[in-house]
This record gives sequence, structure tokens and C-alpha cells, in this order.
Amino acid sequence: HALKNDMAVLDIEHPWYDCRDTARYEPFMKKDKMTNILRPRKLRDLAETKLNRIIQIAGQEHCPVEDANAALDLYKKARIKWEKAMGYKYNRTKEIEQKNVIE
Repeated sequence: HALKNDMAVLDIEHPWYDCRDTARYEPFMKKDKMTNILRPRKLRDLAETKLNRIIQIAGQEHCPVEDANAALDLYKKARIKWEKAMGYKYNRTKEIEQKNVIE
């Protein structure tokens, strides 16, 4: 969840098409009431609504293992649709790149 931050801290570069970030997956996002722009939801809220799991209890330290497990379980729950969407985005990007090379 919010992998970009973790990757930056670890100084890891990873291609966009190999990343699955629950903070950036549109079906897991919510629309801002004022602007109608999609915004990431908190991992705590996603875990509760999508997995029926309570994590990140107020007043207690976050457990990174618990957070990672919740993010992975969210991915697993949406994997088929998610991979189909990523396949489309990847193929479309390649088509555009190919078209730009030809022109």
C-alpha cells in the first residue's frame, strides 16, 4: 500500500507494469466529494470493508507484517480483474510507443 514511498526509501526502481499497489488500484479508491478526483483509501479502511479485518488499531503501533498481509490479501481478492486491467494498460502503452517510433 503506497509502494512508491517504500520503494523510494529502499532506493529500489521497479517498472510500473510490475507493481500492484492497493493505494493506486482504482476500484479500491474513493472519489473526492468536492473535485470528483479519485483518492487512495487508507489501508485500514480497505482491510475492514474488503477483508472484514481490523488492522492499525488507534493508539497502537502499526505492525508492518500485518499491513503487508492485508495488502497482499487485497491483491489476491482482486487479482483476476487487476491483472486483466494491467494487461490492457501494458499492451496499450506498447501500441502507443510503437506508433510513436513509426512516426
